[in-house]
Amino acid sequence: MNKDQRLSSAIHILIVLDYVGDFLNSRKLAMSLQSNPAFVRRIIAQLARAGLVVTEKKKAGGSKLARDPAKITIAEIYQALGHNRVFKSFEKKPFEKCKISCCIKISLDHVYGEIEGAMLQRMKKITLAAVIKKMK
Repeated sequence: MNKDQRLSSAIHILIVLDYVGDFLNSRKLAMSLQSNPAFVRRIIAQLARAGLVVTEKKKAGGSKLARDPAKITIAEIYQALGHNRVFKSFEKKPFEKCKISCCIKISLDHVYGEIEGAMLQRMKKITLAAVIKKMK
């Protein structure tokens, strides 16, 4: 199973921006992530739309944090990246002769929705500052 690393990458980017304290371009952020600048720019665009970073397109521009890390929650970062469900149920057509196949998607969607709701509530209680503090 391929894991989505966008949340980890977004948190990494925000921590680097906090550490630098000023505008930083996508090339330098990509070096820290060991990724490519285009990937970083896509994440930065999502974070900017959510008001978590500000960007400047000048020659010496880049991105910087829009708010204090103590006022940014992991839930905000997660939601800025778009609604990608952590768990997915089946997308294929059920086998009509199997009772389980016909109803498991609805059951799993309900269970997964509850789990993700609890996860999001917990994420709302963890700030970017708390993650930074754990690193020190």
